[in-house]
Amino acid sequence: MITNTGKRNPLGIIFTLVCLIGLLSSCGPAIPQEPVPLKIGERTFSMRLACDPASRERGLGGVRNLPENEGMIFAFPQRSVRSFWMKDCFIDLDIVFVDDRSRVVDLGQMKAESARGTDESQAAYEIRLQAGAARSRNPARFVLEFAAGTIDAIGLSIGDRVEFDAETLKSVAK
Repeated sequence: MITNTGKRNPLGIIFTLVCLIGLLSSCGPAIPQEPVPLKIGERTFSMRLACDPASRERGLGGVRNLPENEGMIFAFPQRSVRSFWMKDCFIDLDIVFVDDRSRVVDLGQMKAESARGTDESQAAYEIRLQAGAARSRNPARFVLEFAAGTIDAIGLSIGDRVEFDAETLKSVAK
């Protein structure tokens, strides 16, 4: 019997690579399908996700209407004092900073900023945005954004618990 060890079947190599890529891509936890439910007291919200740098930077930028039962969860890989600004955001928002144990550690309101002016440099625009930023006084792992007035409507306070799949979001945050 004669074997040819010098030639490899290109289809076999491609098949092997596809299988390896499939196995490797399924190794980490999967990002949950949106929207993700979040419960505060008796109210349930449908939340969009921002679990990586690109989606966190985009946030709710460009959104012109946010229904009262919707919002966004920003998940981070670690706890830290957080600062959020209103880049390209056209609506006022309520912001809630949440720790690893799903407890509210800080609350705030953010006013929509006017768009960058034609005579305004990018640096000047960012300085203006930073001046109006919402900052947490305590470390937060998650940040929640809701339509303006939501915090008051539900009576949310520091120390309250919010219910969502925090463990999954911790595992997928990049």
